[in-house]
Amino acid sequence: MENLPTELFDVSSKKYSELETDLKRCELQVLKEMGYICHVELPHKLMTVYLGILQAPSHMTQEAWNLANDSLRTTLCVRFKSYVVACGVIYAAARRCYVPLPENPPWWKAFETSKKEIDEVCRVLAHLYSLPKPQYVHVCKEDGSFTMCLNDANAMKVSSIIREIKAESVSEDIEERTERE
Repeated sequence: MENLPTELFDVSSKKYSELETDLKRCELQVLKEMGYICHVELPHKLMTVYLGILQAPSHMTQEAWNLANDSLRTTLCVRFKSYVVACGVIYAAARRCYVPLPENPPWWKAFETSKKEIDEVCRVLAHLYSLPKPQYVHVCKEDGSFTMCLNDANAMKVSSIIREIKAESVSEDIEERTERE
């Protein structure tokens, strides 16, 4: 992460109060979108137990831990039970570390997981790693709403994209009007 200056706030200041109010409003919106269901069981504890049962080497355990952390950047923790995600990250870690896992009987059956579920967890993780590295975006508050603070180069890119979108929208409107007439 960039070495950005840390701005300290006086907790009794107006700016702090405004930011606190904005944060609470945003948190409430997130909770509403999630239907107020915000308890998620993380895969880390079960994964550690499973790796112990499988007698996994320490480098694979570390890789699985890293994958479990990264899985939290996806929807896996709300789509699957934690034991499924745990098995998925173990499988992915074993593949990355070239560590064979028991196949006869399949190891995942001991943990009540299917190969299909493991494959989906691995697919989601692979997709995550195919995405570009996230970039820090500086956010400013202008006129009561949040916007990106853009430097000149980014501002030019964004304005050209906005122009393209507007042009597409105008041409779609013209096509719709032409079709109606």
